[in-house]
Amino acid sequence: MRYADLPSQAPGDPVPVLLLHGFGTNFEMNWSAAGWPRALDTAGRRVIGPDLRGHGGSDKPTDSGLYLPEHFVADVLALLDLLEVERVDVVGYSMGSRIAWELALTAPDRVRRTVLGGFGPANALAGLDTAEPGTGDTPFDHVYRTVVGLPGNDAAALAACVRGQASRPFKEEPRPTGGPMLLVAGARDTVAEGAAGLAERCGGAFVEVPGRDHANAVSSRVFKQAVAEFLEG
Repeated sequence: MRYADLPSQAPGDPVPVLLLHGFGTNFEMNWSAAGWPRALDTAGRRVIGPDLRGHGGSDKPTDSGLYLPEHFVADVLALLDLLEVERVDVVGYSMGSRIAWELALTAPDRVRRTVLGGFGPANALAGLDTAEPGTGDTPFDHVYRTVVGLPGNDAAALAACVRGQASRPFKEEPRPTGGPMLLVAGARDTVAEGAAGLAERCGGAFVEVPGRDHANAVSSRVFKQAVAEFLEG
């Protein structure tokens, strides 16, 4: 696993922030290019940002069974153990939010606060032809076509990731019962449909990013400000 570990230049030792990127991107594309490490450093936070399996500079297996949520969670926990980090605030985007949810659900003692960006309760892969992802007209087909040709991406690994994710659709029961939760979604994000309702049912907060869709909400100042305020409590 390739990862970034960026210590804050500010004094003190607050809980680190774990950033989990979306499908077909990596830490650099999803977070660094959007200015998140700079924003979190300003807030005095250490940033930990892995390239999830199948993405970026990490290994890219082509067995769909290796892309079940529990494997991603195991990777993240192994990374935290390696870095000797006991507890984090986790911020996910899209697929990274699904993993953040699973992390908070299965290892609540390792998560203080959870942010789910670009994520809702609806099955984002509904209607997708998993044998040939990207050939249809579902919202995720459009996402797939956008990312599959990005530099460094492996089409076979991404297709395997799709199949693994599709075999284990998201269920909002049981829900994480640990720390507070914030959901953030662009007003035009069809992938994150129902995010506000999910936040309400989880007893969490919801912030809508005006004028943004699934592709560009993550770079919004509104998103960064909402997360900074939420993580400060």
